[in-house]
Amino acid sequence: MNDALFVYYKIEESQHAHWLQKVRDFQRQLTVAHPTLELELMQRPEASSEKMETWMEIYRHPSGITDAMILSIQELAKSNGLPDKRACEVFIRLV
Repeated sequence: MNDALFVYYKIEESQHAHWLQKVRDFQRQLTVAHPTLELELMQRPEASSEKMETWMEIYRHPSGITDAMILSIQELAKSNGLPDKRACEVFIRLV
């Protein structure tokens, strides 16, 4: 079982407001599908020299993030037209 899912990607700085609305809409849909899913949306404090922002979505669930949840997140992101190059990584707690 995975403790957290981290999804990160880059967007053009000039498109910040557009993508922010799309990601918030997407995350609202996720909370309907998975009511106890905990989510965060973060960004690096500064854009790159190419005027690209790096955003990160973080997902946690009290019972852990399952492969089915990850697939659901990926499919919903795709159907909402979120950036294609979404790097996904899972982490577990150190024991």
